[in-house]
Amino acid sequence: MPALVSAKGRRVEFLARAIVNRLEDRGLVEFRDAEAGILVVTKLLEENFTAVDAIEREARQLLGDRASEEQIENEMARIAREKNFIL
Repeated sequence: MPALVSAKGRRVEFLARAIVNRLEDRGLVEFRDAEAGILVVTKLLEENFTAVDAIEREARQLLGDRASEEQIENEMARIAREKNFIL
């Protein structure tokens, strides 16, 4: 399990680096310290992924085992709206 967590962490960091680089390349944001920007974006991504996972768990729990993926997605959208969270 630690290898999976480590790999997931590296993927989030890779995504954060790509986002920071894209923002800087387009001139939308300029970070004095790119590594600090990457840490901020990584933390936000991890928090958002955690929130999406919690919303999915809640939707699956409410609908039960027989729900289709489409029903799960619709329920997730409903829950997210209630929580003012954009999926």
